[in-house]
Amino acid sequence: MLVNNNDWQPQETPDQIFLDNVYDKIAPGSYVVIRKLRQDPPSILKIDSVDVVPRTAYGISAKTTLLKLANGESWFDPTTNPITMDTIRQTAILAQSEPLELAEEPITDVIGGDKIELDGLYDGIQSGCWIIVAGERTDIPGTSGVMDSELVMVANSEQPIPKFSGDTIHTVLDLTQSLVHEYKRDTVTIYGNVVKATQGQTRTEVLGSGDGSQTLQEFSLMQSPLTYVSAPTANGIQSTLQVWVNNILWHEADSFEGLLPTDRKFITSTDETGKITIISGNGLEGARLPTGVENINALYRTGIGSSGNVKAGQISLLATKPLGVKSVINPMEASGGVDTETRDQARGNAPLITMSLDRLVSVDDYGDFARTFAGIGKADAEIIMDGSRQLMHLTIAGANDIPIDESSDLYQNLKTALKKYGDPFQPVLIAVRELLGIQLTASVKLLPDYSWDTTEPVIRAALLDAFSFDRRELGQNVYLSEVISVIQNSEGVDYTTITCFNTLSQDSVLNMMKNPEFKLLNLTPPQWIEVQPARVDPTDTAPAKRILPAQLAYILPDVPEMLILNEVTT
Repeated sequence: MLVNNNDWQPQETPDQIFLDNVYDKIAPGSYVVIRKLRQDPPSILKIDSVDVVPRTAYGISAKTTLLKLANGESWFDPTTNPITMDTIRQTAILAQSEPLELAEEPITDVIGGDKIELDGLYDGIQSGCWIIVAGERTDIPGTSGVMDSELVMVANSEQPIPKFSGDTIHTVLDLTQSLVHEYKRDTVTIYGNVVKATQGQTRTEVLGSGDGSQTLQEFSLMQSPLTYVSAPTANGIQSTLQVWVNNILWHEADSFEGLLPTDRKFITSTDETGKITIISGNGLEGARLPTGVENINALYRTGIGSSGNVKAGQISLLATKPLGVKSVINPMEASGGVDTETRDQARGNAPLITMSLDRLVSVDDYGDFARTFAGIGKADAEIIMDGSRQLMHLTIAGANDIPIDESSDLYQNLKTALKKYGDPFQPVLIAVRELLGIQLTASVKLLPDYSWDTTEPVIRAALLDAFSFDRRELGQNVYLSEVISVIQNSEGVDYTTITCFNTLSQDSVLNMMKNPEFKLLNLTPPQWIEVQPARVDPTDTAPAKRILPAQLAYILPDVPEMLILNEVTT
């Protein structure tokens, strides 16, 4: 049986809409969305007024909400598309609209290159100021969670006009050079108000009284060790010691040779305990100290060594807080701090000092000069073509393999010293060594009556010493026979079988330390591992990147998984 739904004559007008109930939260000036017969495209119309009125229609009497449309708009056309009861029953009104602020378009690109777009407007960032960019790196394939930071200088800051009306103005920083790494944007923090800090506690001390009748008068500092900071000198260091005589600053000299009787200079000597002694002149070579009462004063700093290489975020307190400073932090790890030379290190470096004599002429001179520069443990110089020119390539490694950042004082002062004492027209490229961690697994059979608990530490110590940073050179290959020889020469060893002999890159070692699920490779041991010197990568066409630094391979003592010794019990 057919049913006719159009049983009522529609009483609707095009510019008015009667709703099915009372809706008191619909505001004049808001918008409604009208969907008719579901398949029609919806209409968006503006409301002029809203009233709650009684209505009797279609056999029903009740209160209803009356919407009057603005600007003479209509929700149906009575001439071309007259309204029907079927249309009314299948019409949905979406009302009670609320103004919503548009969300800003997210910036999803990584932080890298020579431009950084900030998340808002930041004024006061001037050209020439330093900033530190810290965050999670994205440029190491297959790894995550590797945090890093670097120091860069701002060349310019600008506020481009937004592409869309009402969009937030963003500050864009132009850097003097591209960032070394790439960072995940939502993990990046940019630190301003960057100041330089070096190790050492400042001390003032009254040394004593001068006596003009004495020659070579001596005074000793009460505190030690004396702090030396990196400087572009021949030896790479500069003392923090200042000696004031009658409130006049005297200067330190290397020796009395060549000094005039009027030169206000002194020399220092250091004993085996690190105690510093100040020695004045004799009146012929260097001036004598003038007579006075406690007129000899010293201003110096104490504290030196690798203990100053603090980790990122380790410094959070200031000894004295200047006005306006709320907090302090070091986003970058400190680098360049080294312990004083041991007797063996001094004996090895002494001949190198006399080879270059602070005049860099040959290729070997550049390598010898860098090896005696304070803070440098190993150096290798090579003449290499980058594809367009011939340059002096110098690969360096920090003393005890301390980290060396290109923005550090050590790196920059070495670069300046090479230009100062070498050929100013000779282009020099300095690169930090490429680390290869030796991965070694050995099975060892002991002779009868020897205990594994006491023999294993001896074998481990012998391997760590033979393949330590001090024993290996840049570009020195590692041979399987060396490993076997070290183990076999340990007392109590019957025989050994090397089950894994490999090297891991620095990125792989970082991944292994951060990822407990990382598995070491168990490869068939080769007879030898090639460790490359500085060379040109033929696959890279960029002159600045195609020259690779020399590699350095040694066993990392802080990563126990790199050296595994197993006892053969059968």
